Amino acid sequence: MWHARRFKAHISPHECVQEIVVLSKGRFGLDKEADPFELLVWMLNTLHGMVRKKKTSVVYETVRGEMQVATWKVQDMLQDDMVEDVEATILTMPFLALSLELPPTPLFTHPSTDDEDERANIPQVALGTLLQRYNGTTTVETNGLVRQYTVTNLPAYIVCHVKRFTKHNMSEKNLTVVNFPVRNVPFGDLLHVHGSTSVTYDLVVNVCHVGHQGKSAVDGAVLTEFEESPFFAYVRQGENLWFRVHDLQVEPVMPQMLFLSDSYIQVWQRN
Repeated sequence: MWHARRFKAHISPHECVQEIVVLSKGRFGLDKEADPFELLVWMLNTLHGMVRKKKTSVVYETVRGEMQVATWKVQDMLQDDMVEDVEATILTMPFLALSLELPPTPLFTHPSTDDEDERANIPQVALGTLLQRYNGTTTVETNGLVRQYTVTNLPAYIVCHVKRFTKHNMSEKNLTVVNFPVRNVPFGDLLHVHGSTSVTYDLVVNVCHVGHQGKSAVDGAVLTEFEESPFFAYVRQGENLWFRVHDLQVEPVMPQMLFLSDSYIQVWQRN
């Protein structure tokens, strides 16, 4: 929404939204709620198509990484006595984001009438644990196939998508708390990327979601501000200056506020 060399350096957020509505052919707009991750992926691909030269663009060069996906059929592994001898199908594919699968929500929890005790019952998981899915040794079984993901190239900016919603309409939400540091996260070491084990990243954007099926995960007074638009973003400027962006409202916040909401999308910048 800002350009250094245009005659009109700034455009309003409304103009930006109107252009998105036109380009997306009504897929995204002000009259309906949409998944911000779908919007982000759509914007990255659309911008790539606008500015690309030959097969690449500054957009893909900045945010697109690469991984290898090894696939085995479960049936072949069961039939062969030596599992190591089963040949895998290996594909190299690009990625714009790393989808992080949260552990299932426990079916039974201890009932509590106190808000603090209720939040204490919510399960927690470390960011590094979720990233193990892409370290090249963890296997994932789905639909009769076993897959192994190995990241081979890390981009300048890594987008992480925490898969909180089990249905497309976001009617069910996983409230698991994701614990993460803000500085010097060793993505290269966590993902076992060859030649990049010393590469670290800092958090620059944290998109969060408030509420759960009409019930707030935080204070009731805070919920009224987010009833119509439950998504907001924490954005870093400079070394340690953070802002909360909610619709047209932008206000400075303490860095500790980043850990009080449910992370949905994170953007990490390479050091």
